[in-house]
Amino acid sequence: MNDLICPFGATLAKDDFACSRAEKIIRRGGAEFACQDNAAHIRCCTLHENLKATALPAFNLEDDLLAVPHGVLSRIQFGGLLGLQRLVTGNPGEKVDDIATLVDDAATRFIAIEQVPFDQLVDDITHHTLARRRRR
Repeated sequence: MNDLICPFGATLAKDDFACSRAEKIIRRGGAEFACQDNAAHIRCCTLHENLKATALPAFNLEDDLLAVPHGVLSRIQFGGLLGLQRLVTGNPGEKVDDIATLVDDAATRFIAIEQVPFDQLVDDITHHTLARRRRR
């Protein structure tokens, strides 16, 4: 079983975002996405941790799994990736066609994922609005 669970799973579940290295897996708690590339998984996890470390203070929150609302974590994923796309391509768009390619391009452009100017992504994250659920 692959334990390389994608840190951007919320974006993949919405089908507006995609990743060429993700595979959907079904578990009792619902669907998750597993990465098929160890190096890509490490880069994405590093990106996600840096996005959280940069964005949580803007929401006046600390990194506590029990205290951070799910909506904030989703905004970090969606807004962070769209902001990163804006930095890399000049266009934030409304979706990301391939998260793996975006992260690879960012790592190339900024020399390493850790060198991304995360402070320039805070507004993308804090101003991102999540789509409301449709009533059934």
